[in-house]
Amino acid sequence: MPGKRNPEDKISRLTGAVGETLKEKGYQGLGVNKIALRAGVSKPMVYEYFGNLNGLLKAYIGQKDSWLPYFASLELPDKSTTEELKNCFIQMLQDQFRYFHQEKEMQKLVHWQISEYNPLMRAACQNREREGVRLLELAENHFRNSGISLKAVMAMLVGGIYFNVLHDSADAGTVAGIDLKNKKDFDVMLTTIAQVVEWAFQAAELANAAKSTLF
Repeated sequence: MPGKRNPEDKISRLTGAVGETLKEKGYQGLGVNKIALRAGVSKPMVYEYFGNLNGLLKAYIGQKDSWLPYFASLELPDKSTTEELKNCFIQMLQDQFRYFHQEKEMQKLVHWQISEYNPLMRAACQNREREGVRLLELAENHFRNSGISLKAVMAMLVGGIYFNVLHDSADAGTVAGIDLKNKKDFDVMLTTIAQVVEWAFQAAELANAAKSTLF
């Protein structure tokens, strides 16, 4: 059998089996025996290559969680213009919406993350959060003393993306009449994401301009 003695092939099959198990059984179905059987790899190989189940799951999460490479690819300078920052947040949220909607494995990972405590998922979440906060800090001057919280806006939008996609994935019906299986509704969500970010930046600008006229 081709690749039978190739460690990289076995590693790839094992991490792939984690994803397939997640999609089919959810995080409750993850176990060394089931993953090894699905991958067609002997159970001892899991311990040889990854140390234990957590090591295998950590490798899988590192492959699937694309946000750290995504954040790195943005390459925003510390002195970005307000327009550049606004467009960055819009693009980031729209990309997240598209990616999360199409990636069933990522949906399972996020569902796992919010359903129960797991140190691996907590670490992955903290890494994403740290990079997200770094971007938010670049826009701090624009929002300072404006009464507008970009952090709260982002939290609501990210949470809304997660909920709407997971709701749709579970075939639980529409949310406020929006059906993500309908392309028109899907595109409306993308447009609305941009509008909300735009409104936040405009509101902060107007608030700061109003204050400046008082002094």
